[in-house]
Amino acid sequence: MSLKLIVTWVFGGIFLLLGTWIVQNLESNIGVSEFSYIFAMFIALLFFLVAGLCWISVAVGTKRKY
Repeated sequence: MSLKLIVTWVFGGIFLLLGTWIVQNLESNIGVSEFSYIFAMFIALLFFLVAGLCWISVAVGTKRKY
C-alpha cells in the first residue's frame, strides 16, 4: 500500500471517531436549541459520510494497484 492510501485510511478512521464522539455526547437538554441539536447531528452524519468515502477510495485504490 502506498503512503497516500494509508493516510486516507487513517483520516477515514479519524472522521468516524469524530462522528461517533459527537453522536454519543449529544443530548437534548436545557440550553440546547433544536437548531443546534439538528446541526450537530448533521455534522456527525457528514463525518460518517466522509469516512465512508475515504474507505471506499482506499478500497478502489487497493483494487487498482493489485
